[in-house]
Amino acid sequence: MINESKFQMWRGTIALVQVDNIVTREEKLWLDEHLKKVPFSQEQKDILKRDFTNGIKIDDILLDSLEPRERGMLVSFANTIFKRDGLVESEEIVLEELTQKILGDLNMNEIIQDVETLENSLPYEGEGNIFKRLLTVITSLL
Repeated sequence: MINESKFQMWRGTIALVQVDNIVTREEKLWLDEHLKKVPFSQEQKDILKRDFTNGIKIDDILLDSLEPRERGMLVSFANTIFKRDGLVESEEIVLEELTQKILGDLNMNEIIQDVETLENSLPYEGEGNIFKRLLTVITSLL
């Protein structure tokens, strides 16, 4: 069984797939492929099936219960899911609101500048440079 934070993240992912009221075959396959790898309890599986069948809105998800890692993953999943079939206005609005809720009042430009400064002060380590990868992840959220 997974913890509540991860469970709410997956419920949020189901809500993201349903934002434009069209669940494409590709979105369903993507979701199925990811969900089958997660050790949900039977109760959690039942809730997820009900969410998918009856529909769920992102506002129904307990975003405050998400740990930072799951918050970041949810934003990343939103980017992936929404861009698979073309970003429509309803998805763009949800993505912006979700990003704002998750990132809150963080000054991303300041964070990026701090990461770049730190990266430039360290010896170059090739493609494995963790700060370069971190910068890529952060800028993808903007």
